Amino acid sequence: MFVESSEEQAKSFMNRNVEKEPYPGVGEASLSIEVTTHCNSACLHCFARAGISKHSSLSLDLAKEIIAEGYKTTYRHLHITGGEPLLWEGLFEALDYAFDLGYETVFLNTNGTLLTKDVNSRFAACNGLSISVSLDGPETLHERLRGQGSYRRASQGIEKSLDAGIGVFVFAIVTKSLLADLPNFADEVYNKFPGIECLTLIPLIRVEDDFFALSKELLDPEDFLQLVRSVSLLNLYGLKTNVLNDPLVNVVSKLLEMPWIPEAHPLYREGSMIILANRNISLSHSTWHNLGKYEPGMIQKKLASDEYRKAVAPDETNCPSCKYVELCMKNGMVRPSESHMDMHPEALYCKRVLDRIVP
Repeated sequence: MFVESSEEQAKSFMNRNVEKEPYPGVGEASLSIEVTTHCNSACLHCFARAGISKHSSLSLDLAKEIIAEGYKTTYRHLHITGGEPLLWEGLFEALDYAFDLGYETVFLNTNGTLLTKDVNSRFAACNGLSISVSLDGPETLHERLRGQGSYRRASQGIEKSLDAGIGVFVFAIVTKSLLADLPNFADEVYNKFPGIECLTLIPLIRVEDDFFALSKELLDPEDFLQLVRSVSLLNLYGLKTNVLNDPLVNVVSKLLEMPWIPEAHPLYREGSMIILANRNISLSHSTWHNLGKYEPGMIQKKLASDEYRKAVAPDETNCPSCKYVELCMKNGMVRPSESHMDMHPEALYCKRVLDRIVP
């Protein structure tokens, strides 16, 4: 499938694709809101429902208050997630409210199974709205993770959204099984949905107190190197693909001299914040780093707090003594990988990955 590229081809690709952000607002501060934990799927790998004893949803009034406070705090990019946001009754009113306030973009995550013609008509009226739809591999693998019939419903949802003129990003959880077939899967996605904006990959993770049944599908360090090689070459050959929120990708692609991959931004970075459906304030959806319960006026206070600044600042515990620290800092990786990457907390995942490249 792949042949060696000339330097001119590489430069042409860099100018054409890599400098573009994977999706609107990703390179800038974005306020995230988990509007509900209710979902019509029961995914084996779900981190949003891990460890929760009961479902939660924000009231529309509270969601609008958070949206307004975020805008006053200078956020201009909003991220809405769940659970499944399309099960939350206040969704369309909240979208209208955000755009009326002046938000430039709203990015919404959905499993795609509820993207009816009516829903897409409402979405199409929102100038600045983009969505991600989860598609975790070919039909057999996707349905192993998300249930029978989910691939067909998600695929139909993508097609309907594209027909309505909505910006669609396909999000895929990368397991060992998908990694082995990634080039074919990417080719299938772009042939089946030629109008999508990007294929975004998210390496499988573990979180505390989850009900996870896929431990053997976690990517080991050698798998991670294969992921970077594959994504670089997919981009080189015109299939725009990125890895979400893992700047280890930047460091590895630099060492492998395979630069044909969009820059990955850190999961924890200045301005990142999510208000969860139970009103907990956290740094990201996939972490339980609790910054307290949301009350009016809390967003600005938390952003200015010592606790928050320490959480997003460069690591001072492990990185300073690591031989890769200078390389990592130059490539946007200011904190080590989380231990949930492959469940071996006794040795840093990022260092084990880089040790396989550098003698």
